[in-house]
Amino acid sequence: MRRTMSLLLTLALAAGLLAGCGANSGGTAAAPETAYDSTMDYSTGGESGDAGLSGTDADRLTPQDGRKIIYNASLEMETEAFETTRDALLRAAETAGAWVENSDEGGSADAGTRWVRYTFRVPADNYAAFLNDASAAGSVTYKSETTDDVTADYVDLEARLESLRTQEARLLELAGQAGDLADLLAIEEQLAQVRYEIESYTGQQRVYDSLLAYSTVEVSLDEVRLLTPVSNDFGSRAVTAFKDSWHNFANGVQDVAIGVIYLLPVLLVLAVIALVIFAALRLARRRRPSKPILPPPAGPAPTGAPSAPPAAAPSAPPAAAPSAPPAAAPSAAQEAKPAPKYGPRP
Repeated sequence: MRRTMSLLLTLALAAGLLAGCGANSGGTAAAPETAYDSTMDYSTGGESGDAGLSGTDADRLTPQDGRKIIYNASLEMETEAFETTRDALLRAAETAGAWVENSDEGGSADAGTRWVRYTFRVPADNYAAFLNDASAAGSVTYKSETTDDVTADYVDLEARLESLRTQEARLLELAGQAGDLADLLAIEEQLAQVRYEIESYTGQQRVYDSLLAYSTVEVSLDEVRLLTPVSNDFGSRAVTAFKDSWHNFANGVQDVAIGVIYLLPVLLVLAVIALVIFAALRLARRRRPSKPILPPPAGPAPTGAPSAPPAAAPSAPPAAAPSAPPAAAPSAAQEAKPAPKYGPRP
């Protein structure tokens, strides 16, 4: 009985291995044909950096032969009305049945530097319509679309899972017929290994199913004061140059005003210090004693006139004019005449 169970177990494992090898070889043989068709029919689905790409390219990428193709896209956009464009993107996602997988937002509304990053998961059937609506919400500066044909990998996963489920069914049948404990333990060990591989491949298949059912679209939206021109004709370049010049001039004036406001406290302190120093100097000048004012020196005396006495000190009275004649000397009779002793008699 033990030999019979060992032989049956060996035959079941061999049959499972042969089925798996056959499925792998079949999937490998189908892969070149699938890759060849993808190259022929979806050559426009490669990465593209044309900002003016329309949604018609995404329409041509839709497979019509049941192949497993994952779609990814990336948009870089600018806008002068940030809130309006952001709301338009969210409405486009809601209309397409998409949901936001990840979002990141920052910037300042006063400075006009707000930005937002969205990662949308869009149903594959509405992928092209969502790209058209999202592109119309703002000014697209960069657009990229990529496709990944996973038909061969998906078919290989399905073949492996089918083979493993077949092995699981056989092992369960053998476990029901086992009469020996050792044989039952061996079957249970093999069954646990088969079930582990089934769970692993099933997880990979679920990841593929999610990526196939919902495309990934990354949208980057930046708020700007001036939109980046898409065309390069002379008129657009001239208008853009004038706008840039005026914008830079306005920014320069604002920067100067901001600089003055920034330095205003320092300027006020310096002004107070200068006023204090000026007041101290004026006060010291007033307290300083004034010097006496000297008269101008006298001119030379006229010829033939007696010499004037030497100049007296500043406090002495001024000297007599040189033009006055000297007093006459008394005569000898006047000098000899005695003065009366008494007054006249009555």
